[in-house]
Amino acid sequence: MSSTVRIPWSIETEMGGFWNEVCAWAVERFGLPGERFIAHANIAYMDFIFESNKDALVMALMWNAQIVPNDDLTVEHVGKLLQ
Repeated sequence: MSSTVRIPWSIETEMGGFWNEVCAWAVERFGLPGERFIAHANIAYMDFIFESNKDALVMALMWNAQIVPNDDLTVEHVGKLLQ
């Protein structure tokens, strides 16, 4: 079962190379996307989807991010289909 770590975009994260640090740290710690995680970005946030719940916990703790429950992801997906 996979776990999703969500880091929202904000004015604070846009400044000072925050996203370069997050992405570089993820690659250094977990390898290239596709090995232990994949990442998806959209206008409001960036999701890191991990195969291991332990890897997701490490990412969430490092970047003070939210682990999104699979039920919430399902509701988001269905909502997009109904629009």
